[in-house]
Amino acid sequence: MPRPIPRRHPDPGILPLCLLLAAAPLTPSAAPWPQYRGPNLDGSTPEAIRTDWATQPPTVAWRRPLEPGWSSSVSEGRRLYTSLKRNLAGQDREVTVALSLADGSELWSRDLGPADYDNLAGYDDRFDGPRSTPTVVGDRLYVLTSHLRLVCLDAANGQVLWSRNFPAEFPGTQVIAWQNAASPLAVGDLLFLNANTPGGRMTAVRTTDGTTAWRAGEDPMTHASPALFSIGGETQVVFLTLSGLVGLAPANGAERWRLSFSPSSTSTAATPVPDGPHVYASAAYSRGAWTARVSLQDTRFRAEQAWRFQGNTYQNHWATPVAWQGHLYSVAGPGSSTIRLACIEAATGTVRWAQSEIGSGRLGFGSVIRAGDHLLLLTETGELVLVRANPERYEERGRLRLLSAYCWNSPSLSQGRLYARSSSELVAVDIGLPAP
Repeated sequence: MPRPIPRRHPDPGILPLCLLLAAAPLTPSAAPWPQYRGPNLDGSTPEAIRTDWATQPPTVAWRRPLEPGWSSSVSEGRRLYTSLKRNLAGQDREVTVALSLADGSELWSRDLGPADYDNLAGYDDRFDGPRSTPTVVGDRLYVLTSHLRLVCLDAANGQVLWSRNFPAEFPGTQVIAWQNAASPLAVGDLLFLNANTPGGRMTAVRTTDGTTAWRAGEDPMTHASPALFSIGGETQVVFLTLSGLVGLAPANGAERWRLSFSPSSTSTAATPVPDGPHVYASAAYSRGAWTARVSLQDTRFRAEQAWRFQGNTYQNHWATPVAWQGHLYSVAGPGSSTIRLACIEAATGTVRWAQSEIGSGRLGFGSVIRAGDHLLLLTETGELVLVRANPERYEERGRLRLLSAYCWNSPSLSQGRLYARSSSELVAVDIGLPAP
């Protein structure tokens, strides 16, 4: 374990959500994308983008071959970071890389351990790679590997500053089937993750030195990343576990509420989605979706099931929906050929519409992020599709062919540029507003 460094740690549980997220001032023209779910931790950016693609089409800034991996990319505005599988001296290794924002050239790389994965479905393992997305805060980069090693790197040069190996530290820690896919959530000076360690699985680690701030609960991990939720003036960290949804106080891990249910033990990968007093969660393999309604009664929080989707019709295989003005825009369906984009009322579960044809074909195991009142969808086959977030109807505004299958990675958007990745390539696309 890392050696503790004495210091005072501010209590993130007493800070309002807006201050927790404010690492730097955000403007409509330029914002970072420092974590898996973006600067707002909800799959959105405050940046304004071009939406009239007929007269102002996106332009490709650069593209480069990239080894396989299901990691998304993040940026603090200086470099782009992602993880991949690379053969080093005849062995497959998980490697995190920093790329130039200007042309995609590699600035540094860091070997973080073996790239050894379960092939439960018989996929061609040449396409397999790390599942988790790095998190960048200031001059530090945090990576949670497939085998539950948490590493802090110097963002400028990739030097290892500290690391934790949870299976080695805590006997009985299990790396789940398909290996870890969750990304660490950075809030204030803490990182939140489910390390699956007996005696306290949900974990907060200090960003400064890697020491443990707290461990809580015996709720087994899933592939889903934790989320941030605010209700009644209190900020909470929400975990989607094999026991259901659990809301914890960031300062000490105290349980504030839970909604118990049993998601899929094969794969539960979509991140929980807070919207007002509701928290949406979904799992694949015909488990469907659940939504908790959380309320504050006197000084106690209470969670009850607001609504439920049974079966696989509106399940999320791994793509996380985005919430906007009381609606969820969800990549939902039984399998690649039957997935649709669905607009769902967050409070009631009412499906406003569901669209099968997206762009020039099907959405497949694609993904969605939001910029303003528009959605950016990356289809499984590599088409970027611009859709207005309209609860009344599906309203496509433009499309652009970028990549080819498999595009199972969620795109990111930083400083007017969208970064999209497939199993073999990464492309940077300028979609921001023109400079004044």
